[in-house]
Amino acid sequence: MTFSYPVAVKFSEIDLAGVVFNSHYLTWCEDAKMAFLDDLGYGPYRFAESDRLALVRHAEIDWTASLKPLDHADIRVVVERIGSSSFTLRHEIWRRGEVPLLAATCVITYVWFDTVAAAKAPLDADFREALEGARA
Repeated sequence: MTFSYPVAVKFSEIDLAGVVFNSHYLTWCEDAKMAFLDDLGYGPYRFAESDRLALVRHAEIDWTASLKPLDHADIRVVVERIGSSSFTLRHEIWRRGEVPLLAATCVITYVWFDTVAAAKAPLDADFREALEGARA
């Protein structure tokens, strides 16, 4: 399953080189992750109710093209790995157009965090099942 999240590049996201400043890619990926998890039934309110969070453990970004003001892109989110207390999502940022162009790939590992114990925790069984269903 591939989940897609739309992005419209704003002028406020542009740096002196005339392209999107690099930190905005991580912000977009966070937004895409939250929309993806919400689509699986694990939106922010469910996290709060279950005293769990998915926190960034590691992130890597590879840029292959630039995005400019008023470009539109889609962030395709794919479950890449499911561990015992973490999971990894691959976010592919595709610029829209007649011929879509891969602008960046962000691979982010999230750790499952228990907010009451203030420590990492094993993935909840139902959350793991939702991730596995999205991966199929």
